[in-house]
Amino acid sequence: MACLLALWVTPMVATAGPCRLIDPSTCPRTSDLVRASGFAQALGHFTGDGKASYFKSDKSISSQALDGLQGPAQNAVPLADQRYLFAACPSRDCGGSAVAVILNEYGQIEGLAFSSFHCDDICDNRRYLDIYMRKDGQDATVLSALKQWATGDELRKTLWHPEADNGLDQRMDVHLLP
Repeated sequence: MACLLALWVTPMVATAGPCRLIDPSTCPRTSDLVRASGFAQALGHFTGDGKASYFKSDKSISSQALDGLQGPAQNAVPLADQRYLFAACPSRDCGGSAVAVILNEYGQIEGLAFSSFHCDDICDNRRYLDIYMRKDGQDATVLSALKQWATGDELRKTLWHPEADNGLDQRMDVHLLP
């Protein structure tokens, strides 16, 4: 437990001014990041043209991430090594569905995670965790932080049915992007 808590070591500094993607420390909340100039484009560049069915059937990964990040705003979580975790859940459904993104000090996306019920025509009754990272940028600290976010009490408390997490460790996938 102590090693997991060590990820959150740097206090978030309140800034006077707009959130700037090139300096995520200027973004106190997820909603600020989503509105920052260039964030949607950076997300699309990171995910590429891939499609998935996390919240909606066969939609682009970046559009689903934006959908999830535009829900009730949460405070940014500073991590070790000048990284920042931003998370939120879709505005229409916080029952275990959520998105988290980790940016480095320069605003580059290092990891993206979806907590979802894999919704195609209907949604599964089990929760899944899908993590996206660059093939050449895999980092154990980023992966660990995303897994900790997905399995933490804050997200688990939003589940409508706690049994949806039974066997979650068997439904975690890491997708490597080019």
